[in-house]
Amino acid sequence: MSICLINKNMKRIISSLILVLIIFSCSKPKQPEGLILKLQYQPQTKYKITTIRGSETVVRYSGTEIAMQKIKSMNIENPTISKVSTKTDTELITGETLNDKSYPVSLLYKKSNNLNGENEIPEGTVVFGTIKSGHLPTFHTIASDALNFDQKTQLMENVRSNYDQFDFPAKRLKVGDQFSIDRKVSLPMEGSVIETVITSTYKLVGSKKGIAQFTISQSYKMNPKMMDNSFKGNGSGNGSLTYNIKDSLIIAYSIETSLEMHKKLDYFEFDLKTFNDIRQTTQIIKD
Repeated sequence: MSICLINKNMKRIISSLILVLIIFSCSKPKQPEGLILKLQYQPQTKYKITTIRGSETVVRYSGTEIAMQKIKSMNIENPTISKVSTKTDTELITGETLNDKSYPVSLLYKKSNNLNGENEIPEGTVVFGTIKSGHLPTFHTIASDALNFDQKTQLMENVRSNYDQFDFPAKRLKVGDQFSIDRKVSLPMEGSVIETVITSTYKLVGSKKGIAQFTISQSYKMNPKMMDNSFKGNGSGNGSLTYNIKDSLIIAYSIETSLEMHKKLDYFEFDLKTFNDIRQTTQIIKD
């Protein structure tokens, strides 16, 4: 075989390889690196959500002898210590997709007991809402014969706040990357309001077999709507988040926080310390 014929054959082979590579690269574009932390519930799916909340609050009073006697006469212990713990089992159920690409969602309370075994939220209470494609649930109605108007209003605020905290920015993350989000909360106190900004920082620390692990750190900045310096407060928190990439689902979430507040009144002052622990797990219910 002549050298010219060999060169022609090689050129044909190389040309064919280049053509195959071009076709392959065009048909399968390179996927962007990193993941986007996004909570998305799918239509026609049922989720089991278990939430355990615990808190301990310690209030210490100090001041003039008359003020201390007054507090004692009101049967107020010094320090006053209170503990609260609840376990809540709920089911989040989504319906069929409608013409506008939205679908209904309902949050059913199966059981919600405190330390004494008492129901915090009546069994069978349902919170109704809607999910638009690619968005978090928007809740609008509560069905319960056992809750009054104020209780329903408080429950709705709690439910909305719980889901709003998972409204993350659409940012691609690689291991080691992090992002922060701010949430504003108003706390009433002694006829005034404490404007609090909670800054939560999420850091992607690992991703393996379709499961991503995040650490969470929080800081609390409190700004009282007062003209004097009678109030001081701060807080911090740490936790973790486990994310199922395929199902776009937060399957485990936990956060421990501590808050400290100091308030000075005319005749006495108090120091408040509170410790909170929240743990939540979510799983898809297979029929």
